[in-house]
Amino acid sequence: MRRHDAGTAERTADDAMAGVRPLPSVAGGRVKPRPEKMRSQSGRSAGGILSAAAALGGCTVLSRLLGLARDAATAWLLGAGPVADALTAAMRLPHILRRMLAEGSLSMSLTARFAGRGDAEETAAAVRALAWRLGAVLLAACAAAAVLAAPFMRLLAPGLDAASAEFAGQLLRACLPYVPAAGMAALCMAVLHARERFLVPALSPVLFNICVLTAAVLAVGCGADATRTAFALALGMSCGGCAQWLLQQVAVARLLRRPRRRAGRTIARSSLPSREAWRLLIQLPAGALAASAPQLAMLAAMWPASLAGEGNMAALYYAERLLELPIGLVGACLGMAALPHLTRLARADRWRDFALLRDASLRWAIRLSLPAATGLAAVSGPLVDCLLGHGAFDANAVRLTALAVLAYVPCLPACAVSRCLLASCHAAGRRRQAALTGLLTPLLTLVAGLLLIRGLDAPVRGAGAAAAASLALWVQTGLLWRMGRDAAASGDARRWALRFCCSQVGVAALVGLAAGATSLLAGALPSWGRLGLSVAAGLLIWPPALLLVRDRDICRLGRRLLRRNDDSRASL
Repeated sequence: MRRHDAGTAERTADDAMAGVRPLPSVAGGRVKPRPEKMRSQSGRSAGGILSAAAALGGCTVLSRLLGLARDAATAWLLGAGPVADALTAAMRLPHILRRMLAEGSLSMSLTARFAGRGDAEETAAAVRALAWRLGAVLLAACAAAAVLAAPFMRLLAPGLDAASAEFAGQLLRACLPYVPAAGMAALCMAVLHARERFLVPALSPVLFNICVLTAAVLAVGCGADATRTAFALALGMSCGGCAQWLLQQVAVARLLRRPRRRAGRTIARSSLPSREAWRLLIQLPAGALAASAPQLAMLAAMWPASLAGEGNMAALYYAERLLELPIGLVGACLGMAALPHLTRLARADRWRDFALLRDASLRWAIRLSLPAATGLAAVSGPLVDCLLGHGAFDANAVRLTALAVLAYVPCLPACAVSRCLLASCHAAGRRRQAALTGLLTPLLTLVAGLLLIRGLDAPVRGAGAAAAASLALWVQTGLLWRMGRDAAASGDARRWALRFCCSQVGVAALVGLAAGATSLLAGALPSWGRLGLSVAAGLLIWPPALLLVRDRDICRLGRRLLRRNDDSRASL
């Protein structure tokens, strides 16, 4: 009876992931009746977590493709020389803040607080109270950064000379208006995610990339030199942040629109107490710190990369941009889609369902990220050469960037799994413990990076900084996994974890071997031809490999889809 109950509960979590209405809870062989209110909340997950993640993934693909076009344009115009190093050093902090604030990290902490709490009026009151306080704090931080821009650049990238650090400080001042806009966008994103509105936040990075690409086109059209082109790209980043904020602000205003009168009376304007608003604002950095660990690790990796020689900082930056697509497509989408559901289950004390849903999201994160990592490692050389190896981006820059991509590849599964674990930690209220892991990650990256660049030869020192970030992110993932087992104990977790991970490592190895062998056999073709054939080979081998290891979730999902098709045909 116990085995039957565990299997039924696991199928319930898989049904929630696939968009099927969950079954009632099972315990002791009896069906527990659920309150009507809780049943309606479960039914509100129409489309399920996988459906929401798929919608987010489609928008993420569009955004990341435009981001690759943006980075390719930057590489073509500036290459990997001193101007590129100064621009990447200046844009590093706004890019990190963009990932921390406007693309899910800070919004994850806010989403867990807004989800399932109060009506639209209470949410609107909290948004109003937080908006001006958060804006004031970010504006003050920007003013301080503008005054101390050049010393800050020398601290962040000690390998830059005095002239390059001064130029990077000027570029940083041009990027700083992006920071308050990103904070406001994060607040709007949290409200939309808490109400399970994922489309507009997922589309907002598209506007950002369009603005930066437009700035690059205008710079080329005006015949600007490398220095002016760098300034144009920095200003385009600020304009893109404002566009992200305005798009989501309009969506939030429509979502939280109040009727002016109800039953002939004017509705009183609710508000959030000032002390509670400041307390919530003070708690936000702890919630965002753990979710921002990948960004903080990559920021810390810039210090040893700046000491590794000219061009290594730019190579590290471009490698990180190439990893944005698989990281955002797998881990971020699953984590954002699962967070509102996990939060409601935690507040209802349904820890059994909470653990099962968390485990299901972890299985999908592992299933998608491991093949992506091995495939990316197999095609790193043709990928960098095809996308970036043009114009001022010479063969040495291609080599440095490809090595950095290879060193960053191991962190891809860690980022995907940690994102789902962070969603469960935020939903369960374990923000402080998770924040400690986020604080440890950049420190470990810095120490390991400095040790690696001392022990490696000059041509591969930049890759040592990336390898240090990968190591630190895996340490954080292990700590989060240990905390996640305590947050919602699941006897099934220890049963499925080892067996499932071993089978998925085998699948990922087959995908990587297929992509790598195809790349070697097609060595006479141009880089774009090798890249296309290698990606196609990896994608073709992945489904048969999953069937070969008898992946239970995939087989169950396939049977469910076939059953739905049969039912729809019978109804016709």
